[in-house]
Order: sequence, then structure tokens, then C-alpha cells
Amino acid sequence: MNHHFTTAQVVDTEPHSITVVENQENVNLHCRIGRPAQLCLIRMPGVNDQFTLAPNTDSPVAGMSYYGTGLDKGSCGVHIDRVTAENAGFMNCTLFVDGRGLTGAIEIVVAFPPDQPVLEVVSGNMANLEVNSELTFRCIAARGNPAAKLSWFLDQEQIYEGVKLEKPQEDFDERSNKRYFTASSTLTRSIRAEDNGKRLTCQAEHIAYPEKVSRTDLVMNVNFQPQALPDQVVYGLQLGRTATASMVIKANPAPRVMWNIDGIDYHQGTEQGRYAVPIPEALGNNHYNVSLTIAGLTLEDLMKVYVLRASNNFGTEDYRLSLRSQDEVFSESSSFGTGEIVGLVLAVLIVLLAVALIFIARATGRWCFRGKFRTI
Repeated sequence: MNHHFTTAQVVDTEPHSITVVENQENVNLHCRIGRPAQLCLIRMPGVNDQFTLAPNTDSPVAGMSYYGTGLDKGSCGVHIDRVTAENAGFMNCTLFVDGRGLTGAIEIVVAFPPDQPVLEVVSGNMANLEVNSELTFRCIAARGNPAAKLSWFLDQEQIYEGVKLEKPQEDFDERSNKRYFTASSTLTRSIRAEDNGKRLTCQAEHIAYPEKVSRTDLVMNVNFQPQALPDQVVYGLQLGRTATASMVIKANPAPRVMWNIDGIDYHQGTEQGRYAVPIPEALGNNHYNVSLTIAGLTLEDLMKVYVLRASNNFGTEDYRLSLRSQDEVFSESSSFGTGEIVGLVLAVLIVLLAVALIFIARATGRWCFRGKFRTI
């Protein structure tokens, strides 16, 4: 009968395992069985010998006391005032019922924060980033328990493509008697022009960080040639007056510009004849306002196509620009062309003529609109 009892009874534990931060206070671990117990015996990592606990009885171990509803209800637990790294491991609780001991176990994981994540460039030239170049970054959060969870972000947008999470490396420090893990992740990315100025961030999540997360980042400084644009048209210019035509282009570093007009080159920062080319104006975020000033705009100027060439150390791009006067804008924006106006006038004349003929016919009695025709 007793043999059947010892094999059938199970010690319930609450919780089955627990993760706490180092120096966390007021932690409760509870074991229970469905019958009254005569003794509660605890073996705790970090405490040399096992010890007994009971309600309303002083504990033999400082900082640890009985927790539960009473031995008579099969309850055996321990309250820990402050958990230390030495308490990591399995806490065993043994309840003695009718002279036989039944044991349960609760795993205690004492979490301590890893170092701040370190972000490094594994391959590629970070000092001279170019569009379409490929770089590999590595992020490491070392010496934490458990391992940190690592994520990558570009500004506020999380990156998934090119991310590889490595298996955490496990080590044991004999001096501190701590087991710790080093988390590592790599990111391989093909650099794009729009990456410029954005912040690449490695984020480590861990229960023991004061803010639950720790971040390390770097700013991407991407070099790229002037970016292409569709053909540009400048509207609303006044004939006979000085006209300024401009467009906004994107480049890093700043572009050098030159306008080609009728086969003649006009470089930035120069004035030649009726044309002046200011130095490109930096607008921020690698955008530049490029302009051309023409003194005394003529009809002939409106017939030309102006070619802008912008270049830096990473490439060259050509742009085409046309000019439109205010008169042309009015003509183009009008809803009726010459053909439509002529057609409308003719339609109105036809309607008026028809109305006039009807009135004349009724006045002279040549048309009868009422009654039936009778022969007398």
C-alpha cells in the first residue's frame, strides 16, 4: 500500500521554472502535495546545506523563510528576500509524508544584463560608402543571462532581409560562478542612395536591462552620383525680363554643374553674356537647387532646350530643361482651341437662324401649326 502511495503521488511546483533579475526582491517558490506533510526540506543553490522550513518557526538561513499554507495542507515553499547569482540552478523541495520523502524541483534562472551591444563592420568600406556596395555588419551583446534578443533597424523601420541570427555562445566564469551567454547577429545589406543620413541600429532586448532594451547605432553616409530626373519645364516666365530657371537635384557629395546652351558650356559661378550660373544652393538632406539666369528673355530663348550636366566624384548625370512664357501658359491652359471656338460660333448662328425662320413663317401665315387641312 505504501509502495503504491509513493509512486502515485506527485509534487506540484509553482512555478515550474522562474526567471528573475539579479538582486530581485521578494521571490516565492512553492511545492505542494495532496496530503499532510510532517517535514519540509529545502536544498537551495548558493546554500551549502539543505535546511528545514516551517510556519511560525525561525529560518536557519538568513533572507529565506517559510512560504505556503501550512505543512498540514501539504504545502512547502520558500520566500527569498533577495535573489543573487549564486541562487541560479534547481531548488529542490522534499516533503516527508509517513516517513517517506517526495521531491519536486523548480529551476531558478537569475538574469543579469549583458554588456551594451557592440556594432562593427565585418566587410566593406564604411568610410567610403557607395550605392550598390555590399556591407556586412555584426552586433554582439556579450556576457548576459539569458542571451539577449537582437534586432536591426534603419531609422524606425525594422530590417529583416539579410539578417542572420547566430547560436548564442555559452561560457562559465569560475571566479564569479556565473554562466553567461553572448548573443550575435549579422546583417548583410546592399547600400542604397536613400540609406544616406539614416541611422543603423542594433537593439538588444533583455529582462535585466534597466530600460529592457539597449541600443547601439551608426549613421550611414552614402556617396552617390546626381540622381536622374525626367525632362523639366519652367512655366510663367515674362518676355523681356530677367528669367531664372531652376531645378532641384539630389547628390552626395555636392554636385558641380554646367549648362550647355547652343553648344556653349556655362560653368557654375560664372557670368557670360546674358547667362549667369550660380553655385548650387544646398537645401539639406543632399538636395541642391541648381539655377540658370537669363537676362532679357526672348522668344528665341523659348525655342531652346537647355542641358544641365551635374557631376561629382561618383558619376555624372544630364538633365534637359525647357522654358514657357506666361502667354504660352495661358494658351495651353485654355479649354478651347481655335477649331472649337469656330465650331461653337457656327452652332450658335445656326440656332439663331432657325429661330428667326420660324417666327417669320408664323407671322406671314405660310406655315400652319394647328388644325387639319380641309378641301372646300
